[in-house]
Amino acid sequence: MQAKKHREEPTRSCGTINKLSLMWSKIRSRRVLAGSACISFSLALTACGGDGGADSTSAASPTPQSTAEVAAAASAASSNVVTLATSLKMNASSIAPDTSTDRFIIRYKTGTVERVSTTAAQSKLDRLASAFPARAHHLRRMGIGSDVVTTERKLNAKEAKAFMRAIASDPNVEYVEPDTVMTIGSTPDDPLYSKQWALSSNQKPGIITAGIRAEGAWDMANGAGVVIGVVDSGITSHSDLNPNVLPGYDFTNGTYGNRGGDGTQPGNKPGENCRITWHGTHVAGITAAVSNNGTGIAGIAPGAKVVSARTVTNCNGGTMSDMADGITWAAGGTVPNVPVNPNPAKVINLSLQGYGLCQTSLQNAIDYATGRGAVVVVISGNYSTDASKIQPANCHNVITVGAINSNSTRWVSSDFGPTVDIAAPGSGIWSTYNNGTTAPSTEGYGILDGTSQAAPMVSGVAALVQSIAPTPLTVAEMRTLIQQTAQPFTPQRPDQPTGPGIVDATAAVAAAKSGKRPAAADFTCTQSPQLMRLTCTDLSTARGGVPIRSWRWNFGDGKPDTVVTSSTNPVVDYDFPNTYQITLTTTDANGAVSITSRPVNVAALAITDLTDNDYVAQYGLNFPLAKGEAQYFSIVAPGGVRSLRVNTTWTTAFGLKSASANDVATLEVKGGTASMASPDCSSNMTGGVPASCADLTMPGGGTWYARVTARTAVDNATIRAFTTAPDQSRGPCGPGTVPCL
Repeated sequence: MQAKKHREEPTRSCGTINKLSLMWSKIRSRRVLAGSACISFSLALTACGGDGGADSTSAASPTPQSTAEVAAAASAASSNVVTLATSLKMNASSIAPDTSTDRFIIRYKTGTVERVSTTAAQSKLDRLASAFPARAHHLRRMGIGSDVVTTERKLNAKEAKAFMRAIASDPNVEYVEPDTVMTIGSTPDDPLYSKQWALSSNQKPGIITAGIRAEGAWDMANGAGVVIGVVDSGITSHSDLNPNVLPGYDFTNGTYGNRGGDGTQPGNKPGENCRITWHGTHVAGITAAVSNNGTGIAGIAPGAKVVSARTVTNCNGGTMSDMADGITWAAGGTVPNVPVNPNPAKVINLSLQGYGLCQTSLQNAIDYATGRGAVVVVISGNYSTDASKIQPANCHNVITVGAINSNSTRWVSSDFGPTVDIAAPGSGIWSTYNNGTTAPSTEGYGILDGTSQAAPMVSGVAALVQSIAPTPLTVAEMRTLIQQTAQPFTPQRPDQPTGPGIVDATAAVAAAKSGKRPAAADFTCTQSPQLMRLTCTDLSTARGGVPIRSWRWNFGDGKPDTVVTSSTNPVVDYDFPNTYQITLTTTDANGAVSITSRPVNVAALAITDLTDNDYVAQYGLNFPLAKGEAQYFSIVAPGGVRSLRVNTTWTTAFGLKSASANDVATLEVKGGTASMASPDCSSNMTGGVPASCADLTMPGGGTWYARVTARTAVDNATIRAFTTAPDQSRGPCGPGTVPCL
């Protein structure tokens, strides 16, 4: 089944600039500014207890606190200006213009009453109902502690973002995101094709196909003792697979409250009219079909066991929340109202895909699994685009796999780019299947194409490695081992980057058997809530005894690499919001290299534009700031020559003052970017003395950005910003010159 492609829309609410009116009167301006939540409305909310029923609404009269909660949520929902701290709580990257959704994931902060009580979570939704485009209801709690909520109707893209802004306005909320639909990454092909070309390799004389060299690996390991979690569409009964299948679980019926079953893929249910792709069965067969049984195919790790976490329906894909719960459960974690998996997986295969930045719910589940020792292998995606745009390919703590053809060229729809860690065969892959079209029928074998087939190749190799390694490898170490032992792309090469080469089962298993534990590059980055600044944390390890000699950082901003000889946690300031591909390369004392590369999003600042505002130029704009809070402003400076005889440069000025001598704040101004890493001007307001940045010149014209940072709480700061025309006091411009203004 060809996965449906979705158009992308960058999240716009973070970067919206609040354009104030050109010709306000003094009186009207004061009224507007006093009521503007975009500029100055900030409320601290406290948790409220439940009322004894998860779906009941309190009949008590509104309290000042509840009134303030509703006002804050309504203001956030209607506003196009969102503070950076609030926007960092939201991930709307998977919401395209034509998206409609009625499911969202909310995580309340640890210690809040909503985190403890689902009844309290529902009570909060009830109190805020008037601020939402549609009423919302608590559906269930996830294994990672987040809550799945549904709205009474599907919301379009604009409404969905408004709902998320309203939720994110609550300081008790850690994050909110859509419960994104994930799809499988395979395409059916000719069912008569029956040769497993992918298991051999052109590294062997007489072989022309670029496979994974599994035969040599089987002389050393078969995956015994390792459980592979297949988070997918379920597994059907098949004699070539059944001996290796452990009891699973079906997560796809969470909407109706009747989850259960053993992870088997059933026939179509009422309302499902599609032709079934037995995707999970095919993926499971690639990883662990029985070998040496005189029938069918051989799996990569025939001694391993498989546990199925069914998270994808037959016709409509699967939700992010079900996928996250499936990962958590497969790793041995606890999911409310679900029996614990008695066979925790040490390798988890995710042959699922969706547009957007890696959502927090998904990342939390992956981090939980890897924290329990699982290696998570994912597909790069089947959209023929940069894998940095696709989740879970762009998540941290995963091994991302691209697909190649038998001649080692890129499979036509495989995603690519530096996010891809390794390549594996993904074209014309033969595996276990079922002959039914709308319900299970007789067992059989089938061919599928896609990155969904490439990922389980690597999952199978990971199972072989873990079964033979003296000590299990982490996901970063496994990624490095597979990359360092990869085969070259021969006889041809992919037309786009798909990792350093093709996974080599024999070389990887041999290295693991020898006890090799490579020094492994790894990192995470987080954005400051008030700056376009990333703080990256080096997580690289050298547990094999060979120390790391150098760390090379590339921050994706076009600047030269930063090379250091000791572990550091670099801080990077960016001039503009964007998604940046950050790459860390480590080199150990023996010269062995480890590379990991992942996209990191830098969210936009909320900026108030003061251009052409006569009132602000004359009287200033009033606003409050909490201690440590920052507010951003901008003004466009005209460019070009205004006179050949007199001063030709427009100048810009910013002034900051306060009614109280006790208020302390810093005014910083920078031309061309809101990044204040090295401001053009910095001035302090303290002791009743205003801050000032005047005579700022930008001959070519452009935008000046100002940041006001409160060093103490500031109740009523006033900022003025204006540009001045060239000095014409010496007379008018002469004939034939550029006209004067």
